Amino acid sequence: MKQISLILLVVLAVYAIQSQKLRRAIIFMGAFSLCISFVYMLYNAPDVAIAEAVIGCTLSTILYLVALKKYRIFTVFYHVPSGKVEDSYYGKGLHSDFINALKDFCAEQELDPHIIYTTDSRDEIMENNMYSVILEPVNGDLKLHVHSENCKVDDLEIFLESKKPYPYVYSIVRSKEVIE
Repeated sequence: MKQISLILLVVLAVYAIQSQKLRRAIIFMGAFSLCISFVYMLYNAPDVAIAEAVIGCTLSTILYLVALKKYRIFTVFYHVPSGKVEDSYYGKGLHSDFINALKDFCAEQELDPHIIYTTDSRDEIMENNMYSVILEPVNGDLKLHVHSENCKVDDLEIFLESKKPYPYVYSIVRSKEVIE
């Protein structure tokens, strides 16, 4: 029984590491924790087994899921060069197809899009806000300012290349600014 449990531990650890979806990895980590608490019971350490089951299996899993839920917001700032900011105008304006493509990307990635139209400059947005993407219209085209360490940037780039959301030119600029 001990050998089967130890082999199961290795299998669960590999699945947790190799899983492509974060939720699935958290589930495998919870199952790993539950299985290791069973192994502690087999090795006559019930106090450690109970602590592992309570802390490792339940509390840690809940904390990971809460953190993952918070991480699921995809904040897009749309820099409006000047004038009055009206969501309805920009929602149907020049780059609305691109905004819709971003919303499709968020739906595919199970993210919640949060699009903010602002007159703040790109530098002000980078300094004062947490962002995933900053859209900046330049001569009818779009510049996407993204943080180089954002894990969704590569997926977004692949998605945009596969969809080609509109005939205008866009470029992705990776910034070095720290996202808090």
